[in-house]
Amino acid sequence: MQGVEMSHCNAVVEAVLSAYYSFMASTAEEALKPVLTYGKSDTLGLDATPEINIVEHLQRYDHYAVVITEETGEQNLHLSDSRDPRKYRTIFVSDPTDRSRQIKEVLETIQDRGRQVGEIFRSKELQEQWEQRFGAPASITGASSAITCVRRGVPLFALIVNFVTQQLFLSSSVGNYVLSLPEERQRTKPVTVDYITAHGKKVYFRDLNATDVRRFVTFMGKAGYRENFIDSRLMTEAEMEKLLHYDLPGGPLRVLYLSTLQPEEAQIGFILANGEKIVEWIHWLPFVRFAKKKNDESEPALRLFEIYQDRPWTKDGILMSTPPSYSSFRPFSPEDRRMVIDVGRFSDFPNPSRIRATLIVTPYDNDWATRVVRQYGYRAIELYSEQS
Repeated sequence: MQGVEMSHCNAVVEAVLSAYYSFMASTAEEALKPVLTYGKSDTLGLDATPEINIVEHLQRYDHYAVVITEETGEQNLHLSDSRDPRKYRTIFVSDPTDRSRQIKEVLETIQDRGRQVGEIFRSKELQEQWEQRFGAPASITGASSAITCVRRGVPLFALIVNFVTQQLFLSSSVGNYVLSLPEERQRTKPVTVDYITAHGKKVYFRDLNATDVRRFVTFMGKAGYRENFIDSRLMTEAEMEKLLHYDLPGGPLRVLYLSTLQPEEAQIGFILANGEKIVEWIHWLPFVRFAKKKNDESEPALRLFEIYQDRPWTKDGILMSTPPSYSSFRPFSPEDRRMVIDVGRFSDFPNPSRIRATLIVTPYDNDWATRVVRQYGYRAIELYSEQS
């Protein structure tokens, strides 16, 4: 990672950590308080605090930066005059507070609302309760804040901070790392990409073992999602009931179900973006590009597939499963069929943060997924890289 990419990544580290430490310093009362002057009518402090910090830091870094969240995405952004990905503007896509409903449920049980969120979340008992109520391990199921940078249509890197386990995850060309964060923000040794690679631990992704390669994780928690999954024809409804590991996962951290952080005895065959918004799944794409196996770092560890239907479901007027002509992915050029994110199309949406897709991410050696994709004519997505 060199030049402008390193500069962008360090700016995103600063932004996501600003969101994290500001949220940790807020009280439970502040986090649960409605913020009527910002966002939607149901926006709480736990939503607004991380988002305001992220947007302000990134726009201070680059006044012309395009930052897409559910709130800032309301702007009618003009992102490109060209179909040439090399002329696309650089954008930052963020999910400032993922699993906010679960955070709210936890904080509402706290009697002393004057306690800081950081003090509450650093409790070992709280982490145990979180896993009992919202899934384990907390390193994967925790609430999070995430930012992904897309430059020239290519997802360059993702930064995800886990509020529950106080961990920072980086996926980029330098590798995949996890860093345990100190209680107080360090000023003498600021956290940068170099700091993360020097003090963090590598995150690896494993081959599938003999367990069912169809065991999966996806979101089914609202109307329309179950129907979208069934119509994707990946399995029968009876098989879905048997093989669904967890149906209320977070978005950005979901890709880590395929990593060695997930216990091997409960290995997952694939994760699915079930017609979900782009702010949930775009953070998986750098992992798809840069995930490695511990026993062989020379080979890719993950694969990406796009699922679509002849008569796709919609949510809030947006297609949940998009055929190629409506997809967020397009070939880099007629000669190069590797895919870039079609940033130019984002301007077609009143709020590009609500763009949806149905995507599978799976270990590279999942032959079942490859067969299903070919059987139904779905697309394998190989992401473009100037280095490849």
